[in-house]
Amino acid sequence: MARPRSDEDAPAGQLSRNTAAYHWGKRSTFSPEDFCLDLAVLLDGRVIGCQGVAAKHFPVTRTGETGSWLGREFQGRGIGTAMRRAMCALLFDHLGFEEITSAAFLDNPASLAVSRKVGYQPTGISRIKRREGELALNQGLVLTPDDFVRGDVAVEVTGAAPVRSFLGLDAA
Repeated sequence: MARPRSDEDAPAGQLSRNTAAYHWGKRSTFSPEDFCLDLAVLLDGRVIGCQGVAAKHFPVTRTGETGSWLGREFQGRGIGTAMRRAMCALLFDHLGFEEITSAAFLDNPASLAVSRKVGYQPTGISRIKRREGELALNQGLVLTPDDFVRGDVAVEVTGAAPVRSFLGLDAA
């Protein structure tokens, strides 16, 4: 799932602009055939991360790729697992997804641990360029409703009806 340039790549002062431009662009081209739904993660009224899904040809494929970011100071508290579970519940229970994919770099064991807790299964490892001249190994993952580990916290979803309608899920 494409994301805005990271702190390490963006010139000083440009990360905020790059992030805003990325999200504006995704919102302006949102369609059932190609969409990226990125949702803010808030704690005490403060944005601390985001959780999203990108899908192409969704009316046919019923699949998409999840991605997330969580501020470093909020990691290790179960928030990453909770936000991933909430997104998966939204996708499976309210938006008609039949499969969800994701991926994480092998040198990011925390992200891979969150995926395991939620029930994602490994699919294979890809060799990709992460930064200029740098090889990275990326673990592919897949989650189905049968493998989804919901945990013991109930997820309340609001606002799904307009998204369902826009995607054509409620059409006769």
